[in-house]
Amino acid sequence: MSKVFFIGIGGAGMSKLALLFHSFGDEVYGSDVVLSPITEKLQSKGIVVYRGHDSSHITKEFDLIVYSSAIKSDNVELERALSLGIRTLKRGEALAEIVNRYKNIIVVSGTHGKTTTTSLIGHIFKSVFGNVNVYVGGVDSEFESFYRNSPYFVIESDESDGSFLYLSPDTLIITNIDNDHLKNYGNSMDNLKEAFLKVAEKASTVIYCADDINATEVGVRLNPSLAYGITDKSSYIQAFDIQHLNDGLKFRVRFNEGLVNNEGIFVPLYGDKNVLNTLAAMLVAKVYGIGVDQIANALKTFRPPRRRMEVHKLKNGTVLIDDHADHPTEVSATLKAVKAHFPGKRIIAVFQPHRYSRVAALGELIATPFIDADKVIVMDIYPAFEKEIPGINGNLVFNWIKSYNQNKSVYFEKKENDVINTLSRIVRSDDVVVLLGPGSIGELAEKLVLVYGRVE
Repeated sequence: MSKVFFIGIGGAGMSKLALLFHSFGDEVYGSDVVLSPITEKLQSKGIVVYRGHDSSHITKEFDLIVYSSAIKSDNVELERALSLGIRTLKRGEALAEIVNRYKNIIVVSGTHGKTTTTSLIGHIFKSVFGNVNVYVGGVDSEFESFYRNSPYFVIESDESDGSFLYLSPDTLIITNIDNDHLKNYGNSMDNLKEAFLKVAEKASTVIYCADDINATEVGVRLNPSLAYGITDKSSYIQAFDIQHLNDGLKFRVRFNEGLVNNEGIFVPLYGDKNVLNTLAAMLVAKVYGIGVDQIANALKTFRPPRRRMEVHKLKNGTVLIDDHADHPTEVSATLKAVKAHFPGKRIIAVFQPHRYSRVAALGELIATPFIDADKVIVMDIYPAFEKEIPGINGNLVFNWIKSYNQNKSVYFEKKENDVINTLSRIVRSDDVVVLLGPGSIGELAEKLVLVYGRVE
């Protein structure tokens, strides 16, 4: 048994890694700037969590220090660990050290859709095989335990800091490759695609989305590789006859060997982006010998990870959708999904931009998806521990969105209570309210449910 300390333990990825070490018998400690429901859950399992960073937390008894990509080199705990000569690893390195011991390593990569796709694969495998190890970045109560003897390890990887390069997958899924997190790749899409190719070259099988041009560019360079898609008829697995229902998606599936699923697949998810995520999971399951009927039965009982188009039906008649999306590609996909599943309803989008650096990098592109909303409420930028960049603020984002949507109401509300007050004035009983962003806006969903009540 090792004694391990996690600096920044409260993040989604770090907390899940801490649970992994704890499940495998290590003595786990950690710290974070603030305590949260995530850290409280860790504490309930016997993990010691300190509030704030202090050099006194680090003693020579620790065998390993793991730190998140958000931790700076001058962090007092990290500096203390280095001065004591304790081994230190970034989160991705520590994860890879454990995962790479396994034979059946299924790695989900891509700019968007990783959390949902990883959860879908994990749910299918769990339904069929029982205990399966699933490392997923989002908050998901289904996969809180890890098993030393499980033959399968399903992992949501992270390209944002390059840590997915440490992994050696048996099967790699590439959901898409978009112009995000380019800072770590010399602001070059070509460099980003080359990084995906480096990971893919280590895999026995590569599965990629044929509807995404960048994922296809990488996928076709590898053999064996299998494609999935909606529009690409040459894909190994293709969805057709898609129905956008109030409670989810139903579609039929055609495999390239001629097999057609006539019954149709139902999954309680929304939007064509989740048709693609489901196809990826189905193709992985088929590669590992799971039958289509078994897959279909498992998908019926799937529940999305928290804040991935999470739907709440409120007692005032409003539908509230809470979503993690903030990149324009994802915001657009979410709003188009809402229009398809709730036709004729007004869409009120509440958007919290994420990180000053991200807003600066995206520029006015951040405003383009809101053409699919009827009204927009813009919140201030969620900093995620970044220092403010002069001239980059929520009011700038508001002006961008207003300039692209001059014929609709756009509001700027900095505080959550002001957002709630504005919603109380403008929302009608048949509206759909969509919360967008990975920051503190997730807490707003809980407050709105308390204000209006949820239909169980």
